[in-house]
Amino acid sequence: MYFEAVFQPSSDSYYNSSATEFVGKKVAIQEGWVLEEGPHKGQQCFYMPNSTVGCIPASDLQQIKSVPYVQWRQTYDMIGLGG
Repeated sequence: MYFEAVFQPSSDSYYNSSATEFVGKKVAIQEGWVLEEGPHKGQQCFYMPNSTVGCIPASDLQQIKSVPYVQWRQTYDMIGLGG
């Protein structure tokens, strides 16, 4: 499934420096796995394909919604991760 959400991290220390360019923006994400350790243990995580942001816990995303692939791809290309 394909998702869009607004990336709104609760703490910058969890992410690398490349994540700052996405803060407050709508991002194209895909569903990952349930976190088994750390401060977000038990939460579903998502990821942005071809980015170095890493695993994003659901609590750091706002307005998560499932979208059709075409819409997801437009958002993905807009944020500069598409080829």
